[in-house]
Amino acid sequence: MISILEQFKADVNANAQIQRIVKGWDTEIMLEEKDTQDSYFLKVKGGRVVDVSHHLRNTEPQCETRISGAKTIIQGLFEGKVNPIRATNNGELEIYGAMSDQVKLDAIALILWGVC
Repeated sequence: MISILEQFKADVNANAQIQRIVKGWDTEIMLEEKDTQDSYFLKVKGGRVVDVSHHLRNTEPQCETRISGAKTIIQGLFEGKVNPIRATNNGELEIYGAMSDQVKLDAIALILWGVC
């Protein structure tokens, strides 16, 4: 999963269109796998993903936004194989946090993979 998130980080940070949309965006996002004890942390500073890390549930940092789902759904989400809106509507994905963060994440998915 870390390699998928590192690729996501590289793709987001290298995409000029995404960088214009998320300019100045600062947030922390926790990705929680419901069917494992794993969670992952993304830190966004100034619109750039600056940190990707793995955490066990007992050690995870407090985050502004939390995305929760099965491992395959979370992984597919960051590979561009899972439509985030459809997964949320189907109850496969739960997103907690500010609506502005959700909109930015949807915009990133649309630009990177044409998914939304």
